[in-house]
Order: sequence, then structure tokens, then C-alpha cells
Amino acid sequence: MADDVGTMARIIKRYSNRKLYDTTESHYVTLGKLAELIRAGEDLKVIVRDTQVDITAATMAQIIFEEERRGPRLPIEGLRRIIRSRHAAVVAGPDGDPTTEYDDGD
Repeated sequence: MADDVGTMARIIKRYSNRKLYDTTESHYVTLGKLAELIRAGEDLKVIVRDTQVDITAATMAQIIFEEERRGPRLPIEGLRRIIRSRHAAVVAGPDGDPTTEYDDGD
């Protein structure tokens, strides 16, 4: 995973004890810290340490879940669209709320 400039994503390793380890900074991080990094524009890739399986999407979903648990902020209809669509990309709509762009398979 790399951006247009060719820089590599920051690798976060998830250990069997569920701890997250930032390989760039060489220390353990929390989901809250990962959320801060994402908001700051960092490109992250979260992998299971033992298997190298990419769990970035699941980790981001967990961040959203934890934040919503503290206080709902996302529109219910936007979440419904995400769940209903297997081939959708969520983008910010004109009002700043999440909207969905569908991949027609081309």
C-alpha cells in the first residue's frame, strides 16, 4: 500500500494478545492513537504479526465502532449503505456526510 509519491504505509502489527505495535515508532499504540494518525493523513496497514494477514479494514471498523459507542456521530442511512453494498466506496458528500459510490464491476 503506497500513496502517489511512492511512500510506504506505516505498518502496525497486531499481536495475539491484541496489542498493536507501530513498527515506525517502535512502540505499542492504542486504537485512539491509530485514529489520530489516520486523521493526520497517515497511510496505515495493520497486519497480524504471525500470519501477515491484512486486517486494516477490520481495525478501521473497530475504531469507528469505539467512537460511535461513545456518542453517535455517523448518519444511520450512510451506515446502512455501507453494510448493504459489497462493492462500494464511501466518500464525503457535498454536505460532508458519508455517501456511497458504487463499483459497477468494470
